[in-house]
Amino acid sequence: MTSPETPPSDPTLRLRYFFDAGSGVCLWAGNDQAADQYGYAIDVEALPLSGNTRYWLRHLIAWYDTSLDWDNPGSAEGPWPEDEKRRFAQAARLGLDLLRQELPPPRYVVQDETGAA
Repeated sequence: MTSPETPPSDPTLRLRYFFDAGSGVCLWAGNDQAADQYGYAIDVEALPLSGNTRYWLRHLIAWYDTSLDWDNPGSAEGPWPEDEKRRFAQAARLGLDLLRQELPPPRYVVQDETGAA
């Protein structure tokens, strides 16, 4: 009796792109393959990215940390005015574009979960 062949696992590394104040990262594993290679929270230094893109992403992470009122983190209102929120959303979209250029399919898929469509 022959056993059915196990289909090959999906080699695609799925990365989730979003910001979480204080986490120090903006990329998270979106599948087991990505988690096995990079862990759940993914340091941009571990990825094959240009120095400029790494710098931009680290800048975004630090900038996003200022969106939280650290004296009252449970507050619904953060310290950012609406124009700051818009500027950050635009910069985060640029970060996503850079990631998708430097981590192209089919090896990588970067999912936008920033909510800044």
